[in-house]
Amino acid sequence: MEITRLGIMGGTFNPIHLGHLMIAEEARQTFHLDRVLFIPSYITPNKNIDGATAEQRLAMTRLATADNPYFAVSDLEIRRKGRSYTIDTLRFLKKFYGPSYILYFISGTDTIQDLPQWYKPEEILSLCQFVGATRPDGTQSIGQVVEHFGELGKHILKLTVPTMQISSTELRHRIRSGLSVRYMMPKVVIEYIEKHGVYQCTAKNSRQPLKNI
Repeated sequence: MEITRLGIMGGTFNPIHLGHLMIAEEARQTFHLDRVLFIPSYITPNKNIDGATAEQRLAMTRLATADNPYFAVSDLEIRRKGRSYTIDTLRFLKKFYGPSYILYFISGTDTIQDLPQWYKPEEILSLCQFVGATRPDGTQSIGQVVEHFGELGKHILKLTVPTMQISSTELRHRIRSGLSVRYMMPKVVIEYIEKHGVYQCTAKNSRQPLKNI
């Protein structure tokens, strides 16, 4: 039986930024993933989603990943509506793809420490390899989290990623304040935000011509 390694990148992507894409690409290479599937959530249990509709977040995610042939986007959680619990998505994917697929759930640097508080974390670990991104300086050790789950802890995999201090919260603040987000997000996502006025973007100062020197 041929095995397919499928990465799962979940999140609100509000908005998606280069940090998300970097972690996904690093996981793809490190764990030899055949594909990484981005799944924007509809409603998350632990945070409010403001500023962009589910359809806008889905559109931005599709734009951001379109140039990578190893990336794909699913509207699974948005079509399902309701709260987006990771366990529900993993159950569905495991049943849909079958035993020939190994699922790798990719979590960001701010996520791994909270895993014990997730809904049904033990079952999550039984359904997938849980990739926990950590910073090169080692300040986000996952040792305690691994120990907490005992034998299931072997399903938690460490992924060291370059430090990139970008957050969706900070990006929304910068956009609303008229500050530049260039080099923090894919250009196509910035253009979408400006065109559709997402996060109350007025696009001021975004297209000022460079002065002659």
